[in-house]
Amino acid sequence: MSHRIARIQSELERLLGEFLLKEGRGYGIGMVSVNGILVSSDLSSAKVLISFIGEQHPEAAFKKLLRHGREIQTFVFRRLQIRKVPKLMFELDSDPAGAYRMDQLLDDIDRSKNKDSDV
Repeated sequence: MSHRIARIQSELERLLGEFLLKEGRGYGIGMVSVNGILVSSDLSSAKVLISFIGEQHPEAAFKKLLRHGREIQTFVFRRLQIRKVPKLMFELDSDPAGAYRMDQLLDDIDRSKNKDSDV
């Protein structure tokens, strides 16, 4: 993965977190966690893995989120300072604990690569 795509993923995660924190309750969504973002190499699309914290019916909350997808896309488009903004495709993360574990493993790999390059 290129450094540019990693930066865009990080910025998308920050923007989506900001939007969902401010606007999520107004849409009746509740607590939302962005578990990961996968941006295509040509920046045409981004898959956003979403989970809901403390939600009895995450599928219903996910449908509410999808209804506001255009507003979320517009928010990102206005704030992301790049020429081609990826189209957001939301996906309900069925195993947030597994996603967290995968995140930890990837971080460990990154740290070991950095240690090897420092030697």
